[in-house]
Amino acid sequence: MQKFVVSQAAATQRLDRFVADHTGLSRGAAMRLIADGLVQVDGRVGKKGITLQAGQTVALPEQAQDDVTTPPLPDESLPLDVLYEDADVVVVSKPQGMACHPLRAGEKGTVASAVVARFPSCAQAAQPVREGGVCHRLDTDTSGVLLFAKTPTAWQLLREDFAEGRIDKEYLALVVGNPSDDEFDVTLPLLSGRNGSPKMQVATTPEEIYHPAALDAHTCFSVERRGPEHTLLRVSAKTGRRHQIRVHLAHLGLPIVGDPLYGQGEPGGQFLHACRLTFPSPSQPGRRITVDAPLPAERTALLTKLAP
Repeated sequence: MQKFVVSQAAATQRLDRFVADHTGLSRGAAMRLIADGLVQVDGRVGKKGITLQAGQTVALPEQAQDDVTTPPLPDESLPLDVLYEDADVVVVSKPQGMACHPLRAGEKGTVASAVVARFPSCAQAAQPVREGGVCHRLDTDTSGVLLFAKTPTAWQLLREDFAEGRIDKEYLALVVGNPSDDEFDVTLPLLSGRNGSPKMQVATTPEEIYHPAALDAHTCFSVERRGPEHTLLRVSAKTGRRHQIRVHLAHLGLPIVGDPLYGQGEPGGQFLHACRLTFPSPSQPGRRITVDAPLPAERTALLTKLAP
């Protein structure tokens, strides 16, 4: 344990501020340590929001790390399917059920941990560095193409490309139901869920559509295969909003198979696969790179069963 005695000058300071000032951790990291019961004041677990008194002793773990500024923990034991690599980027096929990057310092089992183990330069490419160079995100249950930068310059350029819509993203989604049209799109904005709900919601009324917090969202769909009760759709996400494809499809009455939030959460997991990514080369002006990720074997088997 590392210990600090509260000076007269630090008296009446909040515990989280005191921990941040004396360890170099961010305020958020200090608050998480306190919430996890890892900070003691005079031998007792420190409570959130308390103010300190001169002479008190504050103790916390010796190796306390900042969740934001700590790079992913390299893990060569994790599988890594590299689809493309050059001097600027690494593109991998993300497995279903694996998070893109850690949210807490020392968290294991993420794609970023596998990437930085093989490509160490990725560990310092992104801001914050905990993301291990990843340039965008896929939901944990979404599989497919995931792009990592090897340098800060490449990461910054690609992040700008994503923000400006210069990167094309295509997905395959197996949905419950059969749409009447072979091609259709949705341009309804999205709003964050009410009362802290993780669900996004589609803005449908004029009040919602023109709400200051409404986010423009545009998704295009085309039918790839029809089954008796399910349809495989090719999806082009023109914007990159949280849960955009999932919530737009649920709004149409076509929830993704296995979606735990917007569907029925059937066995087999959320059937959304990032199948193609096309992006500008960070160092070769005018060149665009297209990378495809084959559908994983278990998803191919489910597709054959539900939409033969």
